[in-house]
Amino acid sequence: AMRLLRSAFAPDLPEASMTSAAKTLGADGPMCLISRPALATGYGEVLHPAPILPEVWAVLVNPRTPSPTGPVYRAYDAAVAPEGAATPDLPARFADVGELVACLRTTRNDLEAPAVALAPAIGVVLESLKASPETLFARMSGSGATCFALCAHEADA
Repeated sequence: AMRLLRSAFAPDLPEASMTSAAKTLGADGPMCLISRPALATGYGEVLHPAPILPEVWAVLVNPRTPSPTGPVYRAYDAAVAPEGAATPDLPARFADVGELVACLRTTRNDLEAPAVALAPAIGVVLESLKASPETLFARMSGSGATCFALCAHEADA
């Protein structure tokens, strides 16, 4: 919508102004504006190019419980939480799912603990996914409530 409005009413508006405006719409604003894969840090407003992923099979599970972004971020802000980690060194492309999983294990989702505290069903889903022998890696997506498991093969997923 922002790109459409710019093309109709302000075609000379610089990209930096668009990004600044997108940040005021929420943490997902900049990601939605760029419309391409990126690694988000900060509150989601600091974007880094994402590597090309290998073939990987994912299982998505939503516990059908709300996980509103606002309360999750407020719980995070109120907690004694670690400072955001520096973006890990990423290759331009992951050679295979093993390399992708090894990299993911060096990262974290700082919103996972606050979201699980507010909606324990998310933790139940995560534990279930992690307990499956086919799961190579499991985590909550964003501020929840959807969780994912990565698997090496379609049959495993």
